[in-house]
Parts: sequence; C-alpha cells; structure tokens
Amino acid sequence: MLASLRFMNLPEALPPEAATSAEAALEELRRQIAVLIEAVAARDTFIAVAAHELRNPMTPIIGQIDLLLANLQAGRYSSAQLEHRVRRIRGAMDHFIKRAGTLLDVSRITSGRFQLVLAPCDLSDLLRETVENFADTARFSGCSVEIEVPENLYGTWDRLALEQILDNLISNAIKYAPSRPVTVSAEALGSLVRFSVRDCGPGISTGDRARIFERFERAVGTSERHSGFGVGLWVVGQIVAAMEGTIVVDDAEGGGSVFTVTLPRYLEAKLP
Repeated sequence: MLASLRFMNLPEALPPEAATSAEAALEELRRQIAVLIEAVAARDTFIAVAAHELRNPMTPIIGQIDLLLANLQAGRYSSAQLEHRVRRIRGAMDHFIKRAGTLLDVSRITSGRFQLVLAPCDLSDLLRETVENFADTARFSGCSVEIEVPENLYGTWDRLALEQILDNLISNAIKYAPSRPVTVSAEALGSLVRFSVRDCGPGISTGDRARIFERFERAVGTSERHSGFGVGLWVVGQIVAAMEGTIVVDDAEGGGSVFTVTLPRYLEAKLP
C-alpha cells in the first residue's frame, strides 16, 4: 500500500521544460560557486601581497635602526651624526607609508585593473637612491652593493612602480646571497632602457626560472630557511608587464643570477 502511494501519479521523467529549467538553475549555481571561489582566491592573494609589500620596505628601516642603536651604545655618534641618521629613518618611514598607500593598486593586479601613473623620471637617480636606502641592510648582511649607471637616464614611467621592482630585486639579491657582492647597473638602448640586478648567490636552475614569476613560488628549496610568501617576483612580473616591458633571469658570469628588466622610455612624453 505504501509503495503504491509513494509512486502514485509521479511522472517517469521531468517534462522537457522543467528539465531545461533545472539544468539552467544548476548551471547558474555552478557559476556562482566559481565566482565565490575566485573571490576567496583573490582575497588570499591580496593578503599575501600586502604582507610582502609592507614587510619588504621595513628591511632597510630595521637595518638603519640597528645601526643607530649599535653606534649609540658604543658612544660613536655626535649630535650631527645622530640627527642625520634619524632623518634617514624618517625618510625611510615616509617611503614605507607611501608604499602602504599603493596596496590598492597592487590588489588591482589580480582583477586586471592595475593602472600606471606616468611622469618624467630619472632612472639613474632612482637607482642611486634605492641602493642608498639598502646600504645599511647590505652592510649588516656583509654585502657590498655596487652601482654602474650613467649620469642621467631620463624617461617617463610610474616612479613608484619602478621602486617596487627595484626594492624586490635588490632585497632578494641581499637575502639570498649574504656576504657577497651585488651589482646594480643600467643602460640606454635608444627607445628602451635596461637595468639589471646581479648577485653572487647559488643561482637559479633553468627549470625554476619561469616558475619563480608565478604566484606563491620561490627560487629556493623548501629546506632553505628563507621567509616569504613567494609573491615578490610575481608582483615584479605583473608590474613589468603593465609597463610593457620584459624581465628575464640568467646565470651571472662567475656564478649567481642576474635579473634584467627592459622597459620602453616613452620618449614621446614631455621630459625635463
């Protein structure tokens, strides 16, 4: 009796219209789930990028503070030297705040809405300034950072984007090759510019050279004790692409790696 009631008046299959409607509803549900999964992934990516981009500029600041404390404890600083160091730390903090304010732009990388703010810029001056900012960090790591750039190298770029590229490349060179020299160089190539950061570290295998520019990938093995989310070079690669440039990594002569960025100069824009 129960069995006959259970199946009484039930169609053997859904009518075509109902089946089509159910399939459409299921497809819409799948689409919404995919959108949610993508949103969660984008959020996680942004958190990792934010952590990296906020921590990276803190490295030279910490180096400067450590040097200041060491010299104060040793009684080696005059009032003028102390003022100079404090001003440098203040400048580095201003730079940090400026970088923190760009995280919204970095987050837009994941959604394809990253926009550049182009303005006349002297790349040689920016390279010298960036190397100077890392001077104390390099000193504490036992590194020497050499710079080989022309007197001026004018173009029109997003200066803050260039700073992000240089900060990541120089920071990595110091981190992965402590106690070894790092060389930063640049040259003009007509309508292009090329700058490189070379280290004398362990090098990067051919198989890893493409992988390290992917999200959450790093050039070192899991057994090596280097912190990081593996987003720095991904950010660099995305910014370089947005600037219509290229970045490659090769073996450096004598050992180590050299990261080379080539960018258009946008010479048609008004230069100083």
